[in-house]
Amino acid sequence: MDHAPNGNQESTSGPSKTEGYDKLAAWIASDRGLSIYRRFGKLNAKNLLYLQAEIITVAEDLREIIDEDQESDDAKVQRFSTSVWYLKNTPSLQWARFLELRRLLNEYNNALIQQAQLLQFHAPHSQDLETFKKWLSSKKGGNYVCSTALEQDQWNDEKDVIALSGRYENVDHLTRWLFRVVIPWFDRLFGERIKPNDLETGTVYYDDDQIIRGTRIVSTVFSSVFPASSMLVLYVLNSMAARLVVIIVYNMLFSMLVGLVTRARRVEIFAASVAFAAVQVAFITNFSSKD
Repeated sequence: MDHAPNGNQESTSGPSKTEGYDKLAAWIASDRGLSIYRRFGKLNAKNLLYLQAEIITVAEDLREIIDEDQESDDAKVQRFSTSVWYLKNTPSLQWARFLELRRLLNEYNNALIQQAQLLQFHAPHSQDLETFKKWLSSKKGGNYVCSTALEQDQWNDEKDVIALSGRYENVDHLTRWLFRVVIPWFDRLFGERIKPNDLETGTVYYDDDQIIRGTRIVSTVFSSVFPASSMLVLYVLNSMAARLVVIIVYNMLFSMLVGLVTRARRVEIFAASVAFAAVQVAFITNFSSKD
């Protein structure tokens, strides 16, 4: 199969040359769906909590220092609250504490923003994660790229892994079904017989772009043939009851197929089904009036 530079379905077959993390990095880089990493949710939350506690402690210490400086007999110290210049250019514990607080706030704010961004990432699809873990331990794939059990098992916590990108984004249900069911089934039957596209990682790639292009062709053919076929069936039938049954059946099929080959929302599917039914009713009404 062709090797596409971006987004491919993968299988583990054939020999490889590089080893260890170099091999793992090459494999991850070969397919956007394999960009699977740890979120470290618990550790990131703990880091935020510790920073938060440090800030509160230093802020309280700074408040006490400010109160003491305001009661000082030194005229320069008394001006700390009204002049940043005096505060910066006079050796003081207040400025030192504030600089410490500034550093902590900057670190905390950055960590908070990063945590918010991490929470926006979705978990990898089960098929991608299964393929990822299978490759790690496969002799024809990763062949245990990590030499320690702790590193080898770092992707085992499925609740703490994220995918930077996914092959199932912005595709219709038919394409997803092909990715999740048909390609794995095809790979189990024929993957071992196909020469690997990437000898470095020992991987066979199935071009995602070709799969998506194929489903688009199917969708285009459906959109032109299916409505016309209903008119043909309605024209052939003579019984009004039979025609109404055909309209009901075709509408059900139309709704399911639109949901399958497009990314339309439910309200859009409903509107399209109503319009399709209206066209069919208008057709049999005009046809019956001519009879």
